Amino acid sequence: MKRTLTLCMAAVLLTASLVACGGDEGSTVETAQGTGTAADTAAATETAEPAYTPETTDMDGREFYILSKMEVDESGRWTAEDFKIEEADGDTVNDAIYERNQLLEEEFNCDIVNHFEAMGGLFSYTLYGTISKLVQSGDTTYDFIMPPIQDCAKLAADGMLWDLTMFDTVNLDQPWWNQVFDEAISIGGKSYYANGDISLTFMRAAYAILFNKNVLTNYDMESPYQIVTDGKWTIDALMTMARAASEDINGNGYMDSEDKVGMAMLYNSGEAFYAATGVKLVTVEDGELTWTGGSEKSISVMNKIYDIYDEKDVTLNCDVASLMDSTYVQYTNVERGANLFSSDRALFLFGTMNNVPTMRDMEGDFGILPLPKYDENQERYYSYVHTWSASAAAIPITAQKPEETALFMEAAAYYAREIITPAYYETALKTKYARDEESQAMLDLIYENRWCDLGNLYNCGEVLTNMTTLVTSGKNTFTSMIASKEKQIASELEAINTAFLENE
Repeated sequence: MKRTLTLCMAAVLLTASLVACGGDEGSTVETAQGTGTAADTAAATETAEPAYTPETTDMDGREFYILSKMEVDESGRWTAEDFKIEEADGDTVNDAIYERNQLLEEEFNCDIVNHFEAMGGLFSYTLYGTISKLVQSGDTTYDFIMPPIQDCAKLAADGMLWDLTMFDTVNLDQPWWNQVFDEAISIGGKSYYANGDISLTFMRAAYAILFNKNVLTNYDMESPYQIVTDGKWTIDALMTMARAASEDINGNGYMDSEDKVGMAMLYNSGEAFYAATGVKLVTVEDGELTWTGGSEKSISVMNKIYDIYDEKDVTLNCDVASLMDSTYVQYTNVERGANLFSSDRALFLFGTMNNVPTMRDMEGDFGILPLPKYDENQERYYSYVHTWSASAAAIPITAQKPEETALFMEAAAYYAREIITPAYYETALKTKYARDEESQAMLDLIYENRWCDLGNLYNCGEVLTNMTTLVTSGKNTFTSMIASKEKQIASELEAINTAFLENE
């Protein structure tokens, strides 16, 4: 499968490594220092530090095996396609993946072989089971793996992944890795899996809120962009706007697909609301996982989330088929919300960034917003990344040449930032799908602070699952639910902490 590096690829890398300049010699250009001539810029470029180039190694033409997650089959929307693409087809993102993979094969003198395994359902840890069996049997086939984040967490606890901090060639403090995510999942200064530009699903599985500009205008409401910029985009601010745009058209006392809906969402939107507050179910203290999900702040957050679902005359849970008429009931839960939103029947649509491309043919305009804060005292906006939908990068302990894999992993992440991310983020997402400049600024805000919680990854005490059940069934019994789980949670955390300690 060895390929020749194309001139297009060379042009991309050259562009990324040079200081931008334009026009004929002597023309005026803008530089970081001010206004100067193109000749001045060229001279400065000659003396500038050389562009970063990842370290590589010659793999002697061997096959480099990667195991990636797939949803049902390879065409599944949450299948990790980062190393799948083997030919260009004119699609911006597809071709960028192809170019990056081609470059890696050239640089490492290897033949990338990507194999897919089913990821199973949410919290099924199916791929964890598949990989752990391979590791326990001593199977050395795979050099590199891209399972769901939650499966990586269990593999790490069972000592089946290399600690990436052991490799000097993996620089997790560099911009092609996400430091907010790394800080959240690091245990005792060790990182057994990583995320960032290397995983396209890590971008697509980030949560955001879309707002319908036609509906906004119809109800004479101000744009929420300034609210976000001012740091005042909170759950209360979101719900105030949602209430103003809700109309019970058929008069049955609750939102359904025949009404004007304040916000369309799903049953598991609660876990995204929770993560957006920055409150953790589990924290790491002195290298050990500690339960904090029963704190006063945590319960307060859960109560606030319950109130969102409980305002049935404002919000619509698109998972509930009985709330859908014949026009919408035929669709999947995600499609129901998207169709309500695009037909101007909902002001807000809550979900992952995968919603954005589906709005490409929407006649009206929409905007993109980050998830709301708990209150204005919260320092920054957090973007929850769905731990099943998004994959992470890891090296199994059975990898035959882990040092080579570490080099490959770093280069794959770096070149993804140079090639794939611009194609998805700058070209496809910002230019092709986003409808205004303000949305583009919001995207920067959303992607800046992507994270998830260790309590979510390990589904400790199944608290998140139970929280979802309670908010959708109309039972506000979070305090008693968590109290009933204390022994189970303590036992699970003790087992995880012991496992990490034994794997030292």
